[in-house]
Amino acid sequence: MNKENFKQNIIPILISTLIIMILHNIKLIPYNKYFLLPMMLLIITDVYLLNKNKLVINNKAYRYLVPIILIILGTVIFATDISNKLLNIIIIPILISMLLLGLTNKHYQISGKFGKWFLKLFPARLFSNLKVVIDNITINSSKKKKALYIVIGLLIGLPIIYVILSLLISADIYFDAFMGKILYAFKKWFLNFKYLRDNIIVFITYFIILFSTFINVVKNTNTKVELGKPKKVEAAIVNTILVMMNLVFLLFLVSEVSKITTNFLQLPITYTYSEYAREGFFQLLAVTVINYTVILLLLYKTNLVKDNKLLKYLVLTLVIFTIILIFNSYYRMFLYINKFGFTILRMQVVLFLLMELILSGIVIKKIVAKLKHPDAKTFMIIIISTYVINIFTCNQQVIDLINKLIHK
Repeated sequence: MNKENFKQNIIPILISTLIIMILHNIKLIPYNKYFLLPMMLLIITDVYLLNKNKLVINNKAYRYLVPIILIILGTVIFATDISNKLLNIIIIPILISMLLLGLTNKHYQISGKFGKWFLKLFPARLFSNLKVVIDNITINSSKKKKALYIVIGLLIGLPIIYVILSLLISADIYFDAFMGKILYAFKKWFLNFKYLRDNIIVFITYFIILFSTFINVVKNTNTKVELGKPKKVEAAIVNTILVMMNLVFLLFLVSEVSKITTNFLQLPITYTYSEYAREGFFQLLAVTVINYTVILLLLYKTNLVKDNKLLKYLVLTLVIFTIILIFNSYYRMFLYINKFGFTILRMQVVLFLLMELILSGIVIKKIVAKLKHPDAKTFMIIIISTYVINIFTCNQQVIDLINKLIHK
């Protein structure tokens, strides 16, 4: 990046940072003010700069804007619960990295290596990228250069000092009173230190994030992520594990059939249908997650399923048992929902199980088709679509409406 380009690029970043700082002083919902609005400005700023610098080579990547906008709109419109807010903090940056890298990198692809792509953008080189500022500012003397280094040191050091002071103040009442007197005098004689401090911290924090993200995108326009080699695992070990797992699920299936039919196993059943419905579906959900972890590791991290016919059938059997567990979970869940209605958590479980069911069909197709079809993009579309639906349905307004319709 030459000095002329630097000047053209730094101005929009500074403007966006100033807008974030202004929004920081306006009464808004904290989650929107501190996360959603800065993320929107990051997207707008980076997309504008990438187009201005003619770095966009794949317009199809703009499709990632659709789920990002829907997630942000759904979060703003509905009273989103804390679980979705926390998930947004993970998912929105991932989608932004897919958008920015997809727009600019001809090698970018949706694969199991998406984590490596993401880490190239967030939070890589947050502070080292500030060297670009030093390299592109004209400095005529060593004193001016030293002054600039001091400014950079202040930008990095002030947040650290703030954290240290906060900890020391909370650790020692006397030091708290001492600092209080200093700050009171400073405020009285000069200005509102707290107001200035908060705005400086907001400005520094978001400038570093916005600037570093853009620089990381520029630096990674030609990056290739190496494909990992399949892991070597002894087939006999895996076959033994899968045989044991399938045997346990077979026994569980026999037990379930007996329990909900004629009790041909003649075991005591001491609970009601309400208790049966309430118990177990979260445990079964955890078991399906374990199953999928094993299945996906075998499919995507090894060549065993492709090379070993017995192992292929054992994995296929495990997928089928997983589908049965999903339906068992649905059966229990809907018995409970019919009695007590939907909640946000129950709706999230229903959606998660539906996603697992759809992914099961893809896995079966992949195994039957002898692993010929790449499906990472399909997996990503299903997962993102499920999450977007979750944002618009797993909130109290929609849950209350559904419960009213059910009980009419």
